[in-house]
Amino acid sequence: MNLGKFLGEKAAKYRDKTLFIFQDQELSYEEYDQRTNKLAWSLASEGLQQGDRCCVLFPNCFEILECYFGIGKIGAISIPLNPMYTPRELKYVINNSEAKFLITSQNDLDKILSIRDETPTLEKIFVAGVNVHETALPYGKLIEEASGEIEGYHIDPDSVTMILYTSGTTGVPKGVMLTHKGLLENAHIMVQTLGFNENDRSLCVLPMFHLFAAAFDLLQMMTAGASTILMERFDPEKACQLIERYKATVIIGVPTIFIYLINHPNRRGYDLSSLRIGDTGGGPVPVELKTQFEEEVGMVLVESYGLTEASPVVCVERPGKERRLGSCGITLSGMETRVVDQDGKDRPPGEIGELIIKGPNVMVGYWKMPEETAKTVRDGWLHTGDLMKKDEDGYIYMVDRLKDMILCGGYNVYPKEIESVLYSHPSILEVAVVGVPDDVKGEIPKAFIVLKEKKSLTKEEINQFCRDNLAAYKVPREIQIVSELPKTITGKIRKVDIR
Repeated sequence: MNLGKFLGEKAAKYRDKTLFIFQDQELSYEEYDQRTNKLAWSLASEGLQQGDRCCVLFPNCFEILECYFGIGKIGAISIPLNPMYTPRELKYVINNSEAKFLITSQNDLDKILSIRDETPTLEKIFVAGVNVHETALPYGKLIEEASGEIEGYHIDPDSVTMILYTSGTTGVPKGVMLTHKGLLENAHIMVQTLGFNENDRSLCVLPMFHLFAAAFDLLQMMTAGASTILMERFDPEKACQLIERYKATVIIGVPTIFIYLINHPNRRGYDLSSLRIGDTGGGPVPVELKTQFEEEVGMVLVESYGLTEASPVVCVERPGKERRLGSCGITLSGMETRVVDQDGKDRPPGEIGELIIKGPNVMVGYWKMPEETAKTVRDGWLHTGDLMKKDEDGYIYMVDRLKDMILCGGYNVYPKEIESVLYSHPSILEVAVVGVPDDVKGEIPKAFIVLKEKKSLTKEEINQFCRDNLAAYKVPREIQIVSELPKTITGKIRKVDIR
């Protein structure tokens, strides 16, 4: 299966059923298939060929959704770009990917034009909007004036369809190459596992340039024959309004989004009872958060774990099945996971090691980085860089990022454990723990804490709470109360900035 054939089959089955809702406009399965066919034909006519790279720079909108499938139907490769990127960051990705085309919005065109002379492979720029710059071509005409259609059924499912660049927190951004088959198989397994169905409506609160949203709110909802309500950006008040208006049943997001949603002061004024399932991952998930959503909203909030290099989901809690404290679930069917030591030997159940995975969802590699690829994928096993443990029944528990572990006076200290304890305090809204240099211990843990509205805590009270719940060597030696924490556009806390 490839993206073109996949969408063609869904459009034939669901036809005029609503696929996307955005700013009071609706797009059906059949309309989406037809528009992406026309876009594919026009892009091919303009010179985009199989294997060529095409950058896509949009906030959440219909155009970004059309681009992924329109580009994929001719066997070309989408390169999603973050609208928050500076011109310097955009230039790196465009040049590193050797992009031939770029499709963007009017709002982001100036940034592209400012680096136009420094992007030698970029042949054409297409812009969605009314006022098109003289050096760019109108995106709308690609669909409106298409005189043919491409269905894309001939594309090899094992070929690359997306290259997503990592955030670059450990160095220069790396382009993760993902295939049609890997993305679609991961979506199919997740739909089976979580029980998504054609009656579902997912509220998309994450940016579509990120794989979390593209996997869940695009591919998984389409796999299920469901609908997606697209928000341009997350706002808790607006999210409550849309859930009530459209009777949304599914919501996907990082823990921060669920924390802000459940703590929104006007939340109880909205009817959120249509929500039946939520999925969260990408950071510490307070146990209290899951309980609060189930008791106050009636929604099961499951925890999952994944990474871009795995297309993206690796394991997830099963709704209606046993849930174990601190676990992010069981490995998805069709995949293998192991917890290994530094020598690649399996760790016993309950012991901490690095999680490695194998399956059809694993990336092809990093674009133009063979050495990095060889370090990360060894003998077919993707080395995640995440410290995990697995119990005798296969439940996986995330301990921390390998790079985030703090070595304090010879002890391994895991920030996620400290964060989980602090999240259990009723006055704490958000927390991040990082290691800071220390002349005696080497590193010591420092906690950055955001308090809930109208709550107060002293550093001494926080310190005592930690001492009551953690071994002495794990207690943060330094505590800083702040008004907010730096985050990525998806809502993940950026520890690199905190450090």
